[in-house]
Amino acid sequence: MGPAELSEKLWDNAERVAKYLLPRGHLEGKEWCAGNTNGDSGKSLKINLSGKKAWSDFASGDSGDLLDLWVLVRNCQLHDAMREAKEFLGLKDDDHHFEAKKKTFSRPTKKGVKKANHCYDYLASRGITRETADQFRVSDAVVWYHDENREVAAVAFPYIRNGELLQVKRIGIERPSGKKLIMAEADCEPSLFGWQAMDAKARAVVLCEGEIDCMTYSQLGISALSVPFGGGKGAKQQWIEYEYHNLDRFDEIWLSLDNDEVGREAAKEIARRLGEHRCRLVELPHKDINECLMAGMSEDDVWQCLGTAKFFDPDELCSAGDLLQETIDAFEHRDVGLFTSPWASLNSNFKFRAGELTLVNGVNGHGKTELVGHIAVDAMSQGVRVCIASLELKPGKMLARLTRQTICRKSPERAEIVMTNEWFSDRLWVFKLTGTAKSGRLLEIFAYARRRYGIDLFVIDNLAKCGLDEEDYGGQKEFIDTLCDFKNEHNCHVLLVTHARKTNEAAPTGKMDVKGTGALTDMPDNVMAVWRNIPRELAQRKAVRMGYESLDKDEQTAIQMPASMIRLLKQREGEGWIGDIGATFDSRSHQFLEGDKGPYNYLAGEQQSELDIEWEAGNAARY
Repeated sequence: MGPAELSEKLWDNAERVAKYLLPRGHLEGKEWCAGNTNGDSGKSLKINLSGKKAWSDFASGDSGDLLDLWVLVRNCQLHDAMREAKEFLGLKDDDHHFEAKKKTFSRPTKKGVKKANHCYDYLASRGITRETADQFRVSDAVVWYHDENREVAAVAFPYIRNGELLQVKRIGIERPSGKKLIMAEADCEPSLFGWQAMDAKARAVVLCEGEIDCMTYSQLGISALSVPFGGGKGAKQQWIEYEYHNLDRFDEIWLSLDNDEVGREAAKEIARRLGEHRCRLVELPHKDINECLMAGMSEDDVWQCLGTAKFFDPDELCSAGDLLQETIDAFEHRDVGLFTSPWASLNSNFKFRAGELTLVNGVNGHGKTELVGHIAVDAMSQGVRVCIASLELKPGKMLARLTRQTICRKSPERAEIVMTNEWFSDRLWVFKLTGTAKSGRLLEIFAYARRRYGIDLFVIDNLAKCGLDEEDYGGQKEFIDTLCDFKNEHNCHVLLVTHARKTNEAAPTGKMDVKGTGALTDMPDNVMAVWRNIPRELAQRKAVRMGYESLDKDEQTAIQMPASMIRLLKQREGEGWIGDIGATFDSRSHQFLEGDKGPYNYLAGEQQSELDIEWEAGNAARY
């Protein structure tokens, strides 16, 4: 039974399959709903039960038939999914669909092979004893040298596995004109040399490059096998297909191939295919183990090389012991961050850190752009270099707003504008495009700015202008993935503005109100939201017109709440603290002010109230 037929049978039992794979899901009409393929609760993933034979995960973009779903949920290969599905449906699996089709190979004829005699002298010249030679069943042979039309004495190396002769390789003792003469019989099964001498109890093995190297290791008391066709990759390592399961018995595999480029290529491919977790790369002081033997290395010396062989650990993986200093630093240099926010009560529990992505969410008109602008100006005052992609505002309009936020003037004089621009000149860079930006080009320019100008903070305002449709959840997830890679690679901070899907503005915006895929809140390091208390504003206007006693209970409650609220909804670091701060939006400075604090003039480095007092002392009016 093939995949297509099995898939049809699964759809015939769609509801039963859905409940089995995603037991935490629920039924909504004709659909079985779940949060994702991990089985979490939610309804981003929907399985159609009405006969359409389709399922989709609208958050991740995954879809397909029930066999595809089985693979994702169970995290297994297709053939394993098919086997499990057949068992679940009670189907007899007697067709062995996934069994490898055995190729018919030729058996060696032993052409040119003779009784062992002269081979002992040659092998002795390579440090190999007669006892070792007999253990590997080598013998005399001849190979034909076409250039001189004559026979050349050779050694025959038999490839024997489980008592069956699979191949005979003949290697010439002479090297006429520097040529190495090698003959192997055609159409024989690719296999490893040395099984005939392998200890049945061995659970570790050296894979080397060359029959004499294999015999050398064995003579030193180390179980070894030799690859048949030397170093390199691709077809050179075809033997893996036929020896794969025979190597299951080994918990540890040392790769001791020639210390050259082709040897290193072969080692990488072998480790990748047999499993990096059990492979180690041997580094010898000479080209190969036989040269080491001839140079006088002892068995203890060789074991020392094996003991220090390197694991094929990925660069991203290391021992906790290697991170001691970083652990100490985490305690002794606790969370210094890249820069702080403009709000003191937030700063005791939160910092903007290098290598992080912060999502800033809010309903249209609630002050998202003003909030990120205020954060950016405050960061600049702390010596942080900033690059802003304000894709909804033209550069001049955006800089005008930042100027207000910097010097707390709604209508500054030209001289003040010039002075503020000079303050910006070595602190702020602008991505000039207004409208939709191609995300790839945007991050390409950001990467240049990071390298060229040392930018620490990048602001993207907003996601909807990055060429992604509101319903393109797969594209959104891919973009967030790319942003995360960017901030990690360049060790900078990224602020990304997003829109809220919220329609009820009477309650503060929450984490689940972000419009788009769940990846928008799952993958960033921090999630913030800004909420404007519009019910409070309306209630205040009503109270002015009709008196406070005219307000109903909801309006009275709204008046007691802050004018605006800045919410930290997620923080991956900082012990995971989340919380809210009340704030007031100051229309003159476009700053969000906490408590009874007035706006801050960043150009002067003082509270604007102090500057106002100084000015009023010598002037009649200013505004």
